[in-house]
Amino acid sequence: MKITKTKTLLLVGVIVAIFVVSSVGVQPIKTNAAEPVFTLVAKTNGGGVRPDYLNFLKQHLARIRINVDVIVQDWPTFVGELIAFRDFDICYVSLTGGGADPDFTGVYDENGSLNLFGYHTSMDWDEDKGTGLNEWYMKEGTLIMPPDSEERVQHYWAWQQYFMDKICPMAPTFSPRGYGAQWATLVGYNYTDGIMQSWGKMDFVGTHAGQISDDELVRVDAAWSDFNPLFQDDTSSSFISNAVLDTLIAYDADLSVWPHLAQSYTMINDTWLRIVARQGIPWGADPDASFLAEEFDIYDVYFTFYAWKHVSNDQHLWNWIEDMEIIDQWTMDLFIDGDPDTPENDPYAPFLPNLNLNILPEHYLNQTQLADGVTPDITHPSWNTFATNVFGTDLFEIDSFTEGVETVLSLKTDCWKLDPLVTADPALNWEERFGFGTGWDGMHKIRIRIIPDVQTQLLEFEAGKVDLIGITWNPDKRDEYVADSDFTVQSDTLYAFGFFGFNMREVRPVIGNRAPAPLDSQLSVGLCVRKAIAFAIDRFEINDVIHRGEYQISDTPLYPKMGVWNNPNIIRYNHDIDKARYYMTVAGYDVDYTIESPGFGLLITLSSLVAVATISIVFYRKKK
Repeated sequence: MKITKTKTLLLVGVIVAIFVVSSVGVQPIKTNAAEPVFTLVAKTNGGGVRPDYLNFLKQHLARIRINVDVIVQDWPTFVGELIAFRDFDICYVSLTGGGADPDFTGVYDENGSLNLFGYHTSMDWDEDKGTGLNEWYMKEGTLIMPPDSEERVQHYWAWQQYFMDKICPMAPTFSPRGYGAQWATLVGYNYTDGIMQSWGKMDFVGTHAGQISDDELVRVDAAWSDFNPLFQDDTSSSFISNAVLDTLIAYDADLSVWPHLAQSYTMINDTWLRIVARQGIPWGADPDASFLAEEFDIYDVYFTFYAWKHVSNDQHLWNWIEDMEIIDQWTMDLFIDGDPDTPENDPYAPFLPNLNLNILPEHYLNQTQLADGVTPDITHPSWNTFATNVFGTDLFEIDSFTEGVETVLSLKTDCWKLDPLVTADPALNWEERFGFGTGWDGMHKIRIRIIPDVQTQLLEFEAGKVDLIGITWNPDKRDEYVADSDFTVQSDTLYAFGFFGFNMREVRPVIGNRAPAPLDSQLSVGLCVRKAIAFAIDRFEINDVIHRGEYQISDTPLYPKMGVWNNPNIIRYNHDIDKARYYMTVAGYDVDYTIESPGFGLLITLSSLVAVATISIVFYRKKK
């Protein structure tokens, strides 16, 4: 009887213990689902689909009890908001331009002019490195040589993972696609490579309706303004100058790098670059007929670098040039310093895309200099002439121009790109990249009609007066062309991507809150909220509804089109409402989500073992 009482008490005790452990291990968080826990301000500019993005954001964040005040501003006001007033929690913007190098200094670093996120080194200060860890990643990435090394690739992969996981300054959305339509009789044109690189491969296999000549390609554009690359700010001008002026090196669409006017470029060490100019390349005729039979040489390269550094509109982009020295007519040395504030020269890995620049005619633009005897005098008449009558070493030259009507470019038959003795250089891989095979006899002109109105462009294209046209802006018309055998439609992802940017400045009481999260002191409240927002946004829904699912989803802080530079294993904030609610709860907000204690399973297991052991002891004693 005594043993039976003991056994009963022990069993009751075990059951009570398990109940107590269970009640301690799970603490449901009480909620009132009717009210938002806080309100954020989201801003963007009007005139497109960005307001629609913010309306989706408002819907998606309501699911985790965040209210969003959507404010749509005109473009000048919105720009002022981003760079001056910064009275927002979330903004929607896009990045465009560049893309040849993963260094986005100026955007993601503390002192970047485009640091709209408010990143500050105090957010992730590292005592050993003496700076913020993100800032260290950004700086270190510019010092790793050579610029395209595997070490540098791995460095930027590590930075992206850290940036998106530990700071989370944005929720990337997608990268747009561009679309182009052409008459189907035009073959060999590659939308991704572009007109210039397709020229030696494309031709008409027949005439299409409305076509006047099959020896010219007719396209449309807005009016150009200035052909001198040093002062250019519009694509209409740069298309023509890029057809006339050649580059020192060239980047293909896959970001592979090739020597063009440079016969070679060699790193003597991490801060010393030697450039050898290609020989046998004639300059086009200058409009004044002042110079005859001029040939490209290293003096043109030196002059071009000097002009970009000292007289261009973008002089700040060339601060990495510490010095230059001409060795002989075909060779020069360029000395690099990535940090002028240190006594020694430092590497600067992002220099390489800067070699992809249009080389200018030194003999024509350097006829007079300022008092220092070195800096070219840009008030000399030749500069104004060059701005409207550009000439160079590339495939085309200006044939005629009718203001407000058209510009006609003619093929230069003496261009080095048509000389098999020059293009036989195996380092160029010329025929595979550009065509122009044996016996080539393709088109000889580009006619650029000045038609700024896109509806008029469409009408002229359909009438056969234009051979190819951009059609990104009109999906319905694009579908019509796809279904019509008279036309061909091509597309490609663009060097651009959009994102919801988070204002992480401490003046934003929620999204910039740096206090430790109540349920995980390793995370800040603001980081948890930013992660929650990123997981709550359904990018695929937005893409499907607004862009018919055609845009490319973006996960990294770089352009998706940048290929190998993008970390393939980066944290991905795909739509996951449970994760969103989890991070909101960790941040201390009531969003009707229950977090089970990580130790609950262990407590149950231990209590069960205790119960089994106790029962075993009871039976053992009873047996005795």
